[in-house]
Amino acid sequence: MAGALPFGALAEGNFPSGMYPIGGQGVQGCAPIPVSSTGSAYNNRPNWGQTVAGMVMDFRGDTFISNSMRSRGKAKRAAIKECKAFGKGECSLVTLFEAQCVAVAHAGLDNGTTSVVAAMSEQGAVIVALQRCAGKAGWKKVPQDQSRIAKSACRDDLYIK
Repeated sequence: MAGALPFGALAEGNFPSGMYPIGGQGVQGCAPIPVSSTGSAYNNRPNWGQTVAGMVMDFRGDTFISNSMRSRGKAKRAAIKECKAFGKGECSLVTLFEAQCVAVAHAGLDNGTTSVVAAMSEQGAVIVALQRCAGKAGWKKVPQDQSRIAKSACRDDLYIK
């Protein structure tokens, strides 16, 4: 009976074919597997360079996202610098993301409902972040309809002249 049910094949984990998981610390997204014979996805795009952005939160849950940078270290430092300049208290790295979108949702601070999601589109990240937040809110006895998007952003690759 189960063999008769239609479903799409998924690659690693719950990702579509040709995609692989990225992220960490509870943040999950997917990215295309490079198809170049040399292992670089950018060989067929000579004027494009990969960029990275960092997302940092302070203890209140205020979220700061760096501009696109050419290295992971620079993206992390820039996001932490912005958090320290405009945030309140200790700042901690949430995620680094490349050529994708992220969304942060929570149903109030300090109640364990914060959800950070990376996805290929902003709309996709927002939808999944809200769903995860509502799920966490249910477990924490917080009204699920209080889940709100705190911040969302997308970063693209950089065109180099």
